[in-house]
Amino acid sequence: MPKLKIILSVCIFAILLSITSIIKTQTRIIEKKVYKLDEKIKILEKDLHETELDYSYLSSPGFLELKIAELDLIEYLPMDFSRIYLSYLDFNNTHKKITILQERNEKKIK
Repeated sequence: MPKLKIILSVCIFAILLSITSIIKTQTRIIEKKVYKLDEKIKILEKDLHETELDYSYLSSPGFLELKIAELDLIEYLPMDFSRIYLSYLDFNNTHKKITILQERNEKKIK
């Protein structure tokens, strides 16, 4: 009978010890995940605060008046339709045409 009590006590102790280690390991894993998420949240909050600061600065009436006054000094002219390209291929083809014409003019001059 005393041997049965000792064996039972050792078995219960071993089971509780293993359950404790499993729970502790899972807790560490969860803490690591929480820490990583907390770091990501801090980075996003910092980015949010910087964005809000930029927005408040860029949309302030004083800054807008300053930019309007600064841009008012520059004379803008409408752009010719021939200088607007719908794709890179159009741009490239146009520049090839220009260089071909320049080469022909140089040949005529010689």
